[in-house]
Amino acid sequence: MRVINILLYCFLLTILACSNTNEPERPPAVHPQKLIVEGKPFLMLGAQLRTDYFLQLDKKTLNELEPFFELAANMNILVIQVPVGWRDIEVQKDIYNTELVEKYIELCDKYQMKLEILWFGSYMCGYSVEGYIPEYIVNDPVTYPDLKPDAAFDGWLGKHYYLKPNTPALVERESKALGKMMEAIYNYDNIHNQKHTVIGIQIENEPDMLATRHNEAHGYTPEQIWPDLIIMLDKLGQVVKSSPYDCYTRVNQTTTYPEYLTKSTAIAITEGIDYVGVDPYENSIQAIDGKLRQLRKIEGNYAHIAENGGEYANNDLLALKAFSLGCGYEIFEVITTPHPFLTEWTLRGIYNPDFTPKAHTQQIVDAFKIFKEAWVDLANANYLDIAGFNLKSNDGMEQTSESKNTTHAGIKWSTKSRGVAFAIEYNDHLTVASTKSDEMVFRNIQIKSIEKGHYDIDGNWVSEDKAEAPDNRLAMEPCIVYRIKF
Repeated sequence: MRVINILLYCFLLTILACSNTNEPERPPAVHPQKLIVEGKPFLMLGAQLRTDYFLQLDKKTLNELEPFFELAANMNILVIQVPVGWRDIEVQKDIYNTELVEKYIELCDKYQMKLEILWFGSYMCGYSVEGYIPEYIVNDPVTYPDLKPDAAFDGWLGKHYYLKPNTPALVERESKALGKMMEAIYNYDNIHNQKHTVIGIQIENEPDMLATRHNEAHGYTPEQIWPDLIIMLDKLGQVVKSSPYDCYTRVNQTTTYPEYLTKSTAIAITEGIDYVGVDPYENSIQAIDGKLRQLRKIEGNYAHIAENGGEYANNDLLALKAFSLGCGYEIFEVITTPHPFLTEWTLRGIYNPDFTPKAHTQQIVDAFKIFKEAWVDLANANYLDIAGFNLKSNDGMEQTSESKNTTHAGIKWSTKSRGVAFAIEYNDHLTVASTKSDEMVFRNIQIKSIEKGHYDIDGNWVSEDKAEAPDNRLAMEPCIVYRIKF
């Protein structure tokens, strides 16, 4: 099996090396991998909530976190990314507490969101951080060696250093804690009507930075770090895959080194990791387009933006670009801690630290509303049947008209107020929406009926009202999703 994977890896590298993101899109022989949750496609429309900072820096209690989850739900996301540190689960050696993860599931259930757990174990942004790692690991460098002891420094959550990846004792202990968390999720789900709230586990956080960014500090080359790091990610992913609870695993990569795509491929072909996404921190539609097209070429990989800066006013357009490619998109972050240690990160939040909106907040919330309410069609449709409008410039055009085609329909969309819109053909209907009072005109189809409505978190269509389109011309209400049967 390993030989087959290596041969596949080499083949994929050849494809990636020869690709050109500027070439026009052609229908692929195999359509891009979809995100599968409980055997069905799901839309990765999400944002990160850094509860670790609220708990450790701001000294919030678990019971004081609910307003943050409520704020995230008001952003109109489908899935929230929340960190769970190794030491949150293993509070002392062989003493486990699952109260935190159970509380997160409870809050997600209350506010109708799915949960991606960010497993902050040995590596967070390539550092080994005391705030996430059990004390007995940090204090025993003989059993759990680091790469260069004198490279350690005090950071915002205690000691930052560099654990040596894939040492047997380290992997054994981290695997055991991760297994305990998965067991707790399985038990909670069974007791609470099997809602399957947790849909995925991110293994570590930007672990590639250990091999690519901190080399001068710890003294090891990328070539010395990568093999053991990938094996360790695979082993931890297999802990999740072997648990009784079914969910996907993924790894998030940075894009600051030339070979990030080849390393993403190497991670994605392991048995333990299902998908690899990237954290580009770019607000260029063209850049996001190019990176996602490359990630789609990795066999079996669900291409997604795992993090992108919440300060970007065009996150509405960036997310729509991702969805129109059949990919996923998640924002960092909902809201930032006001703690002085991280004041430079305040810009990342969609909301200010005091919960007030920023100038671009409503623009994002409105777009996410129509994405969320049409999520089933965005998740299931062939990406060639997802027409995204107003994606020709990074800021969006204030006034413009565009014509696009799906398999059976022609759609002309017009806006006079920077609308952000889509038209999706799936099965026997078109699902359309815009953030503004725009217009769509349809060709080549005979409209039978039009409903206003939305899909709920379980994927059920909820009809709210009827609508008409005289002469196939639909005057759209802002942020209303229409389902047109033809």
